[in-house]
Amino acid sequence: MKLIGNGVASGTGLGPALLLERRSAPVFRRHLREGALEAEVARFHVAVTGSGAQLRSIRERLSREIGESHAYVFDAQIQMLDDPMLKDRVSGLIRAQRVNAEWALRAVSQELHLLFDSVVDEYIRERRTDLDDVVGRVQLNLAGCGGPAAELQLDEDVVLVAEELAPSQAGELDWRRVVAIVTGAGSSTHHAAILARSLGIPAVAGIDDATERIPPGALVAVDGTRGEVDLAPHPDLVRELRETRLRARATPSEACRELASVTRDGVAVRLLANVELPGEAGTAARYGAEGIGLFRSEYLLRRPGRWPTEDEQVEVYARLLRESAGPVTIRTWDVGPEDFVTDGVSGPNPALGERAWRLLGRDPRPFLTQLRALLRAGPVGALRISLPFVGGGTELAVALALIDQARSELASEGLPFAGDVPVGLNVEVPSAALTADMLAPRVDFFSVGTNDLIQYLLAVDRGDPRMSGRFQALHPAVLRVLDGVAGAASRAGIGLALCGEMAANPLHAVLLVGLGYRELSMTPVAIPAVKSAIRDVRADAASRLARRCLELSSAEEVEAALRSELAAVSTAAAKE
Repeated sequence: MKLIGNGVASGTGLGPALLLERRSAPVFRRHLREGALEAEVARFHVAVTGSGAQLRSIRERLSREIGESHAYVFDAQIQMLDDPMLKDRVSGLIRAQRVNAEWALRAVSQELHLLFDSVVDEYIRERRTDLDDVVGRVQLNLAGCGGPAAELQLDEDVVLVAEELAPSQAGELDWRRVVAIVTGAGSSTHHAAILARSLGIPAVAGIDDATERIPPGALVAVDGTRGEVDLAPHPDLVRELRETRLRARATPSEACRELASVTRDGVAVRLLANVELPGEAGTAARYGAEGIGLFRSEYLLRRPGRWPTEDEQVEVYARLLRESAGPVTIRTWDVGPEDFVTDGVSGPNPALGERAWRLLGRDPRPFLTQLRALLRAGPVGALRISLPFVGGGTELAVALALIDQARSELASEGLPFAGDVPVGLNVEVPSAALTADMLAPRVDFFSVGTNDLIQYLLAVDRGDPRMSGRFQALHPAVLRVLDGVAGAASRAGIGLALCGEMAANPLHAVLLVGLGYRELSMTPVAIPAVKSAIRDVRADAASRLARRCLELSSAEEVEAALRSELAAVSTAAAKE
């Protein structure tokens, strides 16, 4: 029996299911007399203080065991405990409505949930997990059953199954023994998915009632690339996955990291990493990344309506540039109206509405501040700025004018900055892809975002597990558009990169090389496999294969052609 979800971290894993349940405390409403209110507020503050101490303890252990790049989650949670929107609002509600702390905390949590739900950007929306984690911890401490979590020691490899993996639960686990993750909630921007990709653990989200449908201890095969969870894997598959696990443990990552990413006929293909956090630059380099192909700056927006200052941004961007092994492409704000004001209103379809550079008419200051910060950080390293969700020439002209304004302001203020930072376009809107020849002369590079581009081209919601079979990276329409963008970039003599998950599939990567893409950015853990595939093929053969694939009429035919060609190439390479 197979369960179909949304693959959020590529790869395969096999092991017995370990089910995790979240602890919770019951919440009742009590009416308090006037004289008891300050004592109740004090009780709430004690619970907040205790929760902060527990989070710092978890942060320290997680930082020590799996790296500083993931401990930042708990910095955000600790700050959330002191945020007036939570702490002061709960205290005020206790006094105003004469209710107990548990009830007031739940009411404020519901208000904040509505605020997060209205946000366009998926990354920021997923920060509801932090809110729930923090509120749940405080509730447990109010009930007297909180306490620092102890690490859960595992004596065998397991597939972790949870309805939603909270950051504090992540801090309890021995990640050396987790071979795959299956969750009911979450998406590619959920903490669990980010953690899984960083650690090279396959993950599938969107499995409704996961902890009820997957029996504890059952042998489960997880395919994070296809988004499948097999509850009764065939013995041949079990044997194959176990052998794959053994080979992965025996393969020295250092050897792969030192190999050049070059085809058999000498064509270099730069492999970069998509990262969510500044601290992941070191992890990317360990997998052999030659730089950062996509850094989503929205991680800096910890709460809608609160923008980081220019100096705060300079510090983050400079750190990323210092720690990266090569060039760093930073994508400017891809946000919605909710991020400008706390009561901002989305349209009926936020993904297709007023977002990113379309918001300049409301307030250009957050964009101008970010551009100033990026230019100020530029001298530290090889920075590239990428503009998201630009649909055509008019929007591009407005964005480029704002960059010129940022340069002019910094020059007049006498602040040091990099004046020649390359500026590129995130090609993810079909209208931009189809007018790529008009846009190419006005930018320094194209960075094709296939995740959004494919869903817009095929009218398929990539976050809907029911549509996973229709999200086809090898659809003929997708290939023709990618070919057209590559041709426009070549004729204009500008750089060409691809930063979607399509790049993380070795099969797809070979096709992209054949289409002319010489820079691919992906989740770091995918780099070794993609590099191996690239080193096995000739660029001229990949080009001929790509031309043949462009004439095929279905994604299935394209995949069959690619698999046949790569199987032949791998066999020939093994004989040499």
